[in-house]
Amino acid sequence: MPSLLVLVPFCDEHVAALRRAAGPGWTVERHGPADASTPTAACSGRYDLSDDALVEALVRADVVIGEPAPALLRRAADAGSRLRLVQMTWAGTEKYTRSDVAFPAGVSLCCAVGGFGQLISQYVVAQVLGLMQNLPAYRDEQRLHRWRDLGPVGSLDGARVLVFGAGNIGGWVARRLRGFDCEVTGVCRDASRPRPGFDRLVTLDAAEGELARADVVVGALPNNDATAGWLDGRRLRLMRPGAVLVNVGRGNFVDCDALAGVLAAGGIRGAALDVTSPEPLPADHPLWAEPRCAITPHVSGGSFGRHRQTEDNICAICCDNLSALCTGAALRNLVPASAFDVEPR
Repeated sequence: MPSLLVLVPFCDEHVAALRRAAGPGWTVERHGPADASTPTAACSGRYDLSDDALVEALVRADVVIGEPAPALLRRAADAGSRLRLVQMTWAGTEKYTRSDVAFPAGVSLCCAVGGFGQLISQYVVAQVLGLMQNLPAYRDEQRLHRWRDLGPVGSLDGARVLVFGAGNIGGWVARRLRGFDCEVTGVCRDASRPRPGFDRLVTLDAAEGELARADVVVGALPNNDATAGWLDGRRLRLMRPGAVLVNVGRGNFVDCDALAGVLAAGGIRGAALDVTSPEPLPADHPLWAEPRCAITPHVSGGSFGRHRQTEDNICAICCDNLSALCTGAALRNLVPASAFDVEPR
């Protein structure tokens, strides 16, 4: 009898949907996070059973939904696991693709790309508007019981926006910004294929030339070698003095040390970082005290315990892939073998 192992805190309604997607004859084994005190802790990849017990559960499972440690997947595979699919509830796959532990050969890995764009795009718009309207600075003034006009503000109306990443998250950002009549340029690998919401598309090689004309720069990129550290000090200094930067993709896209220097010098209007490198930043990093920088702890996607729509989206992806696995259809968000640093075995 095939078995589904659920390691994330899906509600009963979502588990029922997973059962329907799998079809009759499947058993479902559920375990929760080791720490459910916060949404971030609940999504940490640590669970409420011992490593040995989790390996035994993985050996029994045909499909696992969650992010068990690569070493435990390896142990289960070496013990004769019948696992066919690891369905992640995260968009990023680095936990497995960048691991020095070989992912089990013959096991499909799928991620949850497509689950987070709706909410992350709202975060981007909120941060851009807040920075343009000096709202963080006015909050600081309020704490000091001070009534003071902080001067000129920016506007999104007709703004030129440069979005690094034209996938699900970047696409949602572009569509949200169309309501402000923004001119949105997307940065992607293939600029020849039109994408909804974008006025223009350019490749990464051409993106540097776009920085000087952008009022808003948004990072919505996955983690890869080509984009790591791309927005460094030299490129940050190409941005307009009134520009706003928001990073919601991967922290290593932006050189945070260089950003601190640019902000301190008044090089750009402000920045909002939901992701950083390292994550979190050291307690003594200057960005913590920089009044023109808003930092949030990687929460813009609103995963389990934070936003129901995101949970619904993740569940729908899981259901699609369960059904596809059972019918032999193509899996959604399948990670290719070429993405792994260590060849699966």
